[in-house]
Amino acid sequence: MVLALTFVLSRFSIFPTDTTVEKIVTNKDSFDGGQVSVKGIVSNLKSKAATVQEKYMTFILVGESGGRVNVFISERVELRPGQEVQVTGVYRKVRKTTHRNY
Repeated sequence: MVLALTFVLSRFSIFPTDTTVEKIVTNKDSFDGGQVSVKGIVSNLKSKAATVQEKYMTFILVGESGGRVNVFISERVELRPGQEVQVTGVYRKVRKTTHRNY
């Protein structure tokens, strides 16, 4: 399954950088704000709602060597823990919403 995260691009490149969770974890500053595409396993999946209209999901994407990055999706999609996915979107060291940081 391929997940396309709905983020606003903050760099001029329209092509995501194929990378790994482990590379992101060890080079957070160089990936911050950049469009990436990364594969991993869904863990700690949570569906939430800031308001009735603002439903979203969060999960941890686990890489091959056990590295972990948090994923925020601004809509609900069909996922299950343990599922292998490819996530494409903008990586942020800290994702800020109205009430929380991720």
